[in-house]
Amino acid sequence: MIRITVDRSVCAGHALCAARAPEVYRLDDEGFCNSDGELVAPRLEAQARLGARHCPESAILLVDEPSPPGAGA
Repeated sequence: MIRITVDRSVCAGHALCAARAPEVYRLDDEGFCNSDGELVAPRLEAQARLGARHCPESAILLVDEPSPPGAGA
């Protein structure tokens, strides 16, 4: 699994992450990415990576997280 980290001090609200991966990235009322700290379901990891790559400010970092016990069973 991966966890989304968003540097809100860098996010400029272009919303390209949500445009590319609307199932993964949420925006706040002002259009800034509001998905900091969220875990991404394995089926959405490719979309999460796509959205992060399209951030012109590089404000999104995806961090590999260990799978919870029993997740692979």
